[in-house]
Amino acid sequence: MRRFFVIWSMCVALFFAGAAAAQGWTPVSPEGGRYRIDMPGTPKVNVVPISSAGQTASMTEAVVQAPGANYLVSWIDYPDRIAQAHAADVLLDRARDGMAAGHTLRGEKKITLGRAAGREFVVAEANGTINAVRIYFARNRLYTLTVTGRAGIENQPDTRRFFDSFALVRPQAS
Repeated sequence: MRRFFVIWSMCVALFFAGAAAAQGWTPVSPEGGRYRIDMPGTPKVNVVPISSAGQTASMTEAVVQAPGANYLVSWIDYPDRIAQAHAADVLLDRARDGMAAGHTLRGEKKITLGRAAGREFVVAEANGTINAVRIYFARNRLYTLTVTGRAGIENQPDTRRFFDSFALVRPQAS
């Protein structure tokens, strides 16, 4: 009888631990983002000005800090004159190169999401920080998904869940 109680207690504890972990993941679809993703908590959404070559654009980002990892999804719209002047592969390569500048680029592969071209890669910083990254270019917009943590973060189940939950959605008609 005591053995049954111990096993039952462990099952109940595992159930509630699993339920607590499952409750921490939240579907996120910020207004104007044209995407949906699961994040391990409610994100802080910020608009950040980005300047390059004398021009400024706004990047919108959603960030969740979780134990052992930070999760970020962002998007920035490219002007037609840039997006139409270059193939998606060129724009993705430039974005990757910018993220990897001064660090070590590892494990890059080309990916797609529907008709959107993408890349998945890892950027290792000298201080030991690892950034697992997926980027996609769709309809003049660059989407960046990043999980930052320690060595091995790129293979963690939560990183894979975050990446694999990303979906592009069509804007709602008014």
